[in-house]
Amino acid sequence: MILACLGDSLTEGDYGVWGKHGIANVQEKGYPYFLARFMGCKVKNFGKCGYRASTFLRYYDEGHVDVKDADAVLLMLGTNGGMSATNDTDENRAYTQLISRVRRDAPRAQIFLLTPPHATTDPKWSNCGYAPQVEQAVLFARAEAARQKLPLIDIYLDPRLQPGFEDWFQQNDGLHMTELGYQKLAERVYFELKKALRPKA
Repeated sequence: MILACLGDSLTEGDYGVWGKHGIANVQEKGYPYFLARFMGCKVKNFGKCGYRASTFLRYYDEGHVDVKDADAVLLMLGTNGGMSATNDTDENRAYTQLISRVRRDAPRAQIFLLTPPHATTDPKWSNCGYAPQVEQAVLFARAEAARQKLPLIDIYLDPRLQPGFEDWFQQNDGLHMTELGYQKLAERVYFELKKALRPKA
């Protein structure tokens, strides 16, 4: 079993920096790291800090992402904005095109759409301000999963990653996870994958 995780800093494993905004602090123990251990399989981490759907699509088309041998592809984008639940946007279209690319390149892989996790609305955290665009991305991902009949892993609803828990799971900046936060995120993904993955032939 091989899994491929596509996304932004929350996939790459950015822990954030206390009191800072826009400074990457990528660590090995992001959610793909823990997911590999829970699943007991190979997990490829194709996360890129700061990427929107459009920049990730370009990155994909430049050949930096290889999903051809993946049994499942997990797509979690939208934290960096541009998606809309009500308007047709470039980011919406790029997200849909990215799904098409994955279907083309890995026709036997199961594709899972993931909503981004909660982003803080508490101004004491340095990355406060992402919540409105995260909420739009969540609504769009849910609608796109329904439209394309793809399984959705709704990280946004995880009861452990909610307002008031930033001190535990997002304690550097209110957006990026701690090691414990990424572990909890991976646990949610693992639980959902175990229910939905098709057995290998």
